[in-house]
Amino acid sequence: MSISRRNFLGGMTGCAATLWSYQPLELDSAGHLAARGLDCVVLDLNSGCVLHESLQGYQAALLGGHNLLPEAGFDSRRRYRIVIVPGLGAMDHATASELSDSLRAGTNVLLESGAAFLSPAEFTDHQRMLQRHFDIAVGSPVDLWDVNPADDALATHRLGRRPGKKPVSHASIPYVSYLWPGETKVRDFSRAIPVSASAGDVIAKVGALPVALQRRVAQGTLIFLGSPLGPALRAGDPEALSWLRLVATL
Repeated sequence: MSISRRNFLGGMTGCAATLWSYQPLELDSAGHLAARGLDCVVLDLNSGCVLHESLQGYQAALLGGHNLLPEAGFDSRRRYRIVIVPGLGAMDHATASELSDSLRAGTNVLLESGAAFLSPAEFTDHQRMLQRHFDIAVGSPVDLWDVNPADDALATHRLGRRPGKKPVSHASIPYVSYLWPGETKVRDFSRAIPVSASAGDVIAKVGALPVALQRRVAQGTLIFLGSPLGPALRAGDPEALSWLRLVATL
């Protein structure tokens, strides 16, 4: 069974619950943060975000627009505890370098890939950007309904081929099994980006397929999600909210 992005997102609509409270951002006239540090921000990449529903999910979980930071306002010289980048598609060199600098300085950075919904050419650019700036190796998108994630998807990923179209039982609802920072399962009805286990510690799988990792980089921690969590947050999924709460308190 294949499912489109539109049908997937339509089935995930709802209202997300609040996780915790943050202070509103204080920006100067140029759109930069005020001098004081900030606990958590959601970075809005504008056209670089290919899953705006995911951006909305993180905003809803983190009390609306209070944590939203425009790309032009991001400055690696400021201190953040965690920066979340939802629905990542394209990212220019300057922003990627700023994020890398912030990561090395002690900021935890969560990159949520939206590349499963890019064109082949756009995906290749996304793949190169992740490798160049964050040393993350990813494979081609996997349609979770169309493969058996315990064997076929893993074999396809290892061979570097795109997965074939193979019907799967309706009983085999795809779940992303998170292993860190706490164990939980979140449903994903669309696609995921497989990650290389050599790039860090695998923290989530679909069957045997690794779809998320975390790695210590200098003073900060890099978290990469190949399966978008934002749509589940937008729908108020309690497991997704619980997982984000754990990450944001690291």
